[in-house]
Amino acid sequence: MKIPRSIFGLLAFIFLPALANGAAGFDSAQMAENLESMAHKLEISLAAARNPLPVFDVAKDFGANNSGHQVTTRQIQDAIDACASHGSGTVFFPPGIYLTGTLILKSGVHIELAERAKILGSTDAKDYLNISPQYKNNTDRQVNKSLFYAEGVTDISLTGKGSINFQGDSLVYQPSHDNDPLRPFGIRFVTCTNVYVSGLMLINSPQWMQHYLNCENVMIEGLNVFSHAHQNNDGMDIDGCRNVYVRNCRVDSDDDGICLKATGPQSCENILIENCITSSHCNALKLGTETTSGFKNILYRNCQVVPSVTGHHFINGSPTARTAITLIITDGGTMENVWFDKIEATDCITPIFVTLGNRSRKYTADAPKPGIGRIENILLSNIKATGAGPISSSITGLNLSHQIKNVTLENISLTLTNPGNDKDRQTDMDKVLKRVKPGYPSPESWGDLPSHGFYFRYVDGLQLANIELKLACKDPREAIVTQDCIHVEDHLMPQKVQAQDQSQNQGAELHEVSQKNKGGS
Repeated sequence: MKIPRSIFGLLAFIFLPALANGAAGFDSAQMAENLESMAHKLEISLAAARNPLPVFDVAKDFGANNSGHQVTTRQIQDAIDACASHGSGTVFFPPGIYLTGTLILKSGVHIELAERAKILGSTDAKDYLNISPQYKNNTDRQVNKSLFYAEGVTDISLTGKGSINFQGDSLVYQPSHDNDPLRPFGIRFVTCTNVYVSGLMLINSPQWMQHYLNCENVMIEGLNVFSHAHQNNDGMDIDGCRNVYVRNCRVDSDDDGICLKATGPQSCENILIENCITSSHCNALKLGTETTSGFKNILYRNCQVVPSVTGHHFINGSPTARTAITLIITDGGTMENVWFDKIEATDCITPIFVTLGNRSRKYTADAPKPGIGRIENILLSNIKATGAGPISSSITGLNLSHQIKNVTLENISLTLTNPGNDKDRQTDMDKVLKRVKPGYPSPESWGDLPSHGFYFRYVDGLQLANIELKLACKDPREAIVTQDCIHVEDHLMPQKVQAQDQSQNQGAELHEVSQKNKGGS
């Protein structure tokens, strides 16, 4: 049953008491404290000034060509190997342009690019090594090449004030198709420990820009990422990693922006992402789509989602961001203890998209088919989004037997600029969910929903506080539609909804609206 709404004005407020910490089913403050402690330890161990290390100058000591016209992979790799043989050191790139194929990092190797040092990824396929990691995962099906590669090593870094242009926009990669194995990743670190990446500008990867797979103790900061060469141009993918701290990055990507994945048997755990600015023509801040082993103890905070510098020009996706926040479980796995706090988004079609599906894709051909996963303990707080619509935000479980549990939304402000229409109010959501839940989860495949603010379905434990839904257009749909949700707190009903039609300069009206929720309590 839909929640009735007697008015569809330009501004809808839901005023509720502030929720106590732990209302989402977990102690969010304690989780944040734990993640801050982890981040501080990583900052000390990885980002603090190191004792002077021996320097291996790729040009002066190893004869690397810095004109940009000659492939110089061998000389650079010789410098890396010599550094690793010494135990640890800095492989230094002085100003110049270095054209290279695959480079293999080894334990103790710290790559540093001087200001005005530029690395170019070769566009010749023969300059890339085909490597299949020991850690088996779903991405093995789509890529076996990268410009920077490391596996099973410790204490490595990529830092400096220079840039790496992977040349993914080269004509040699055209035409191309989704997850074309001819296109290499930019950076791929697999099963590595103590990884630090900082300060660089990363430009136009042929595939995902950076893939941290099954790594532990990772710190990424101060990156400037621009990747608009192909579809699959994710800006940052953290995949099955533990203890990760990301801060102060600017990511502008055609595909997903800052994305957590679980493409293999290891889950993403203990991740703090803060103070980042992200642009995307797909999903700016995301967990999923691959979810084999799930996500636990995740905090995104103080992040902005802004329009891409490419404007409405895109390769794959939408003219603006499809979503600001996306949380997905669809290939099995469990998502628990996830908090998004202080997120501001401009011009995104769907501000919030949370879905439990059942694609059930195996991560390798011989892996068992995953069962239905779980989503529980989700807190979304202090979220502001403008320029939204017409596809509303939604939080949906799979069915009555597989519901999303313990969801709290607090201090949410959404402004709809692009309206739906009257026929959307009659959308058969049973039919929609039956069609979309077994497939790839993305809001545009759902179409416009019967609400302009939120659609809730199959949620067990839903708490709302201080929800502000504004209309910068005329939209005839209900502000919120809730179906088949249980354990909605009693103090939410009846609730007060205030609407103001600013387009006609009408005064505010206050209405008491009863909220009937099928199966609710």
